[in-house]
Amino acid sequence: MSPLALSFVACWLGGVAAAEAPRLRLELPVVEKAAEDNSPTLQAARSDWLAAQGRGESRRSDLWPRLTLDGSYKYLSEVPALSLAPGRSQRFGDNNNYSIGPTLNWTLWDQGALREGWRSADLAAKAKSEEHQAARRQIRLRARLAYFQAQLASEQVRLLGDSFKLAVSQYQDIEKRRQAGTSSRTDSLSAHQEVLARKRLLRQARTDLAVSLRELFALTGQDPGCDLSLPLDGGMTQPLPDGIEPASVLVSLDAPSASQRLLASATAHPPGESHPSVRAFGSLAESAQRAARSARAGLWPRVLFSARTSLDYPNGPRLESFNQNMVGVAASVALFEAGRTRRDAAQLDSQARAGDWRKEAVKQDLMRDWLKAQDQLLGLNSQQEINRQAVAEAGELAKLIYDSYRGGRSTFIEVETANLRELEARVQSAKTDSQILMQLAVLASLSEKE
Repeated sequence: MSPLALSFVACWLGGVAAAEAPRLRLELPVVEKAAEDNSPTLQAARSDWLAAQGRGESRRSDLWPRLTLDGSYKYLSEVPALSLAPGRSQRFGDNNNYSIGPTLNWTLWDQGALREGWRSADLAAKAKSEEHQAARRQIRLRARLAYFQAQLASEQVRLLGDSFKLAVSQYQDIEKRRQAGTSSRTDSLSAHQEVLARKRLLRQARTDLAVSLRELFALTGQDPGCDLSLPLDGGMTQPLPDGIEPASVLVSLDAPSASQRLLASATAHPPGESHPSVRAFGSLAESAQRAARSARAGLWPRVLFSARTSLDYPNGPRLESFNQNMVGVAASVALFEAGRTRRDAAQLDSQARAGDWRKEAVKQDLMRDWLKAQDQLLGLNSQQEINRQAVAEAGELAKLIYDSYRGGRSTFIEVETANLRELEARVQSAKTDSQILMQLAVLASLSEKE
């Protein structure tokens, strides 16, 4: 694997036992960085930005004098001549003619056409830079959502693994009681059905975790270096009960609380003028305004300065090379062009107004999505408080009912119901944690300062 892959995934053989599954450690900041490096969309946005930046620098060079080396050669089949006397004539030139030397050209005045054109190109490059930053935010959002999905899948594997162990332990206890004559065959079969149900759910959860991990690695473009087909959460206590397929890899991800601390500032900065998407449209609108001014400057005269020194041949009737120096000023103004310049400027003005409206639309969309995510987050935080209470009470109730069953005061159906409620409460709490993280990720992508 590449050095980046080695830093991205710490996949190593845990312990010294050859049969122990390798461990895979995934950290959110490293996942984000790898996703950015692997994104073709982000690389394309960066190339567009660099291309626009180069165009702006090219337009800026038009403001400076241009020095060139010019040369010309021509052959004349007929050279003018003057008859001075019978049988005598004076040629005014030669068949071969050439001129070579440096030439300086500079636009002295053009009503700001070149300067406004440069500023327009520079603002277009700035817009591409903001689009690149907006694309980076989207890549980070995708990586975070995929990571939190894998985080949830790993937590569900752990919860279902614990639930499966509990079901096996209760079944073994009931089976001993049946053999001692204090429990019925019906209770034993019911307990074993509970074991099979938990085993089936655990297997499905492991499949879901494998799918989430493959989605995550597809975003990063990295090779995990491990078999992802049968993962288990790295925090599960070992060994597992008999009948569970051995793990192909033990996965460890950041705790949800650590991820929440990483995104804690996401709610502090609502979207505004500094958001990359807003600034991109603002720069495009201003670029169009500058381009319109540049086009409208074409209605005014244009003054050009030129200077040249050259080695020319021939020097009139004297067939020899000589040094020629030239300085000149030229002016031009469009007298008739059927309104082309005005129409071009009007078109660019319309583009600028369209850019302003798009900027306002983006601001409204961002604020709407921000408020929706805030409402979702507020509701999820309230639900999580309820979930914590439900988990604590469901766990206590399940223990009390099982103790009551062992004392002969409750049926096994009540035990099953209590166990199921405890599992549902824990899974719901894990799902709510994941949903909170996803809303924080959305808020981070929408915030003015990520």
